Amino acid sequence: MKSLRWRLLWVVVPTVLAGCFGRGRGPKPARAPSRSDSAAAAATPTSTPTAARDSTAPDSAAKAGRDTIAARDSAKLAVAKKDSLAKKGAKKAATPAKQCVLDFSESPPETRLRYQRLQDSSGLTFIGGGFVGHCQGDKNEIKADSAEHYESSGVLNLFGNVSYLEPKRMRVEAQHATYFTKEERLFADGNVVATQLSSGSTFRGKSIEYLRPLAGSRPSSRLIAPNRPTLQMFEKDSTGKPGPPVTVVANTMVDEADTLLFAWGDVQIDRAALHGESDSASFDKITERARLIRGASIANREKDKPFRLFGDTVDIFSKDRKVERVVALHNGNASSNDVVMQAERIDLRFTDQELDRAYASGKGRAKATTASQLLVADSLVIRMPDQKVREVRAIGSAVATGTPDTLQIKSDDRDLLRGDTITAWFDSTQVAGDTTQRTEMKEVHAVGSASSLFQIASKQGPTFPASLNYVRGKIIHVLFDSGQVRLVTVDSAATGLYQEPAVDSLSDSTKAKPGAAARRKVPPTPSSPRPPAELPLSSPLDIPDVRRRS
Repeated sequence: MKSLRWRLLWVVVPTVLAGCFGRGRGPKPARAPSRSDSAAAAATPTSTPTAARDSTAPDSAAKAGRDTIAARDSAKLAVAKKDSLAKKGAKKAATPAKQCVLDFSESPPETRLRYQRLQDSSGLTFIGGGFVGHCQGDKNEIKADSAEHYESSGVLNLFGNVSYLEPKRMRVEAQHATYFTKEERLFADGNVVATQLSSGSTFRGKSIEYLRPLAGSRPSSRLIAPNRPTLQMFEKDSTGKPGPPVTVVANTMVDEADTLLFAWGDVQIDRAALHGESDSASFDKITERARLIRGASIANREKDKPFRLFGDTVDIFSKDRKVERVVALHNGNASSNDVVMQAERIDLRFTDQELDRAYASGKGRAKATTASQLLVADSLVIRMPDQKVREVRAIGSAVATGTPDTLQIKSDDRDLLRGDTITAWFDSTQVAGDTTQRTEMKEVHAVGSASSLFQIASKQGPTFPASLNYVRGKIIHVLFDSGQVRLVTVDSAATGLYQEPAVDSLSDSTKAKPGAAARRKVPPTPSSPRPPAELPLSSPLDIPDVRRRS
């Protein structure tokens, strides 16, 4: 008797649930025509009366012309109709899923169910001992240890080992979840792991909200992850092979249709040998383009070839999982072991994941600083094979200043070179006992209204003022040796001035040396003076007697 009662319950409950959740609802579909109907229609006479046939005989030629035109119009109409049906089929294929009608008839046999009718004539269902459900007409699957379903509001609460699977699109695992069937929205919390099956990207966090496509309101899926989640994003190359994951951590993330990613709040990005930081970021998984906004920075993790890029906005361009270009906009600053660049816009180009070329331009002046030189111009181009500076080209009112050799010249002044365009070539040398690579300028070429002012060490030593060599011309070519000017060549309209310092006559250059006072001769002290003798009368100093002449 007890067994018969349980069998009756399993027959009655699915029937009630089918009535509650839409099974068998709606008008009956129209009956398809049967073969008998087709036969009857074929047997119906369709011939025209004889009088009618006779009356149309004189117009046969005109009718034939009209039939030809109608045939052409019918062909065009058929082509247009075919295109319209193709477009409708494409739209139908891309149409988002309809509102979910929940079906949990596939729950295991040990499932316990309790159905309760509420005052508003809606139902409340409690399910324990294992729950398995899906939306009618869809292949998605929902699992949990237990569940409760509110029919009127369309809310399904899931408890314990929750698993939501949408084939080829999404899998969500959590401790607790709430599925809103009328909104096609799943909210999961408690050690949530959401995996995007099309790309393999995985979100981990305290809570995640997933919204399925919904006809009329939401054309694509959306995933919202608050409470500082962690994303492991896998990028695929041209062959479809995934590479090393890109890890993103932020306060809040939003993913649109597994193609666009947005992140806000203390964004941290780790990608192969690169580390990025910003206040917010976005990433297009199709074009492999990323943008970091506000306080953005990109740094290389390699210790032997480091570089760092700052800017208000930083754009990253990749192809086949490899970074090809990084652009810093507004107050850009890029630095490496050899050079520091400052400009409104800094554009870095990479080859095989290594910095190869850099461009600096934009509003204001661009600056490039090396160990011994400073280049300032409207724009700069720096060639850096193997991430070492080899060539710097300054374009537009270029000015190059350098520090003289401090071992030979003691001066606060700097050497100066001007020109419309300045090109400098550098050479990396290894100093004995020094493990760091140092870049020294070996050649400079200035073109267009060029001028130079260089200091030349004195032969009297570093404490003696240096000589000045000033030249002007259309082209100035300067060669360096160990960081010092070795040769200056001026081509076309050459003029110049060479100044060599002279000894200061007002300075005390005869300072006594130790022992000089002992070697100096001192004149003897004179004796007491004697009274002068009386002059003789015949002395020429006698005063003439004026009275005797008179």
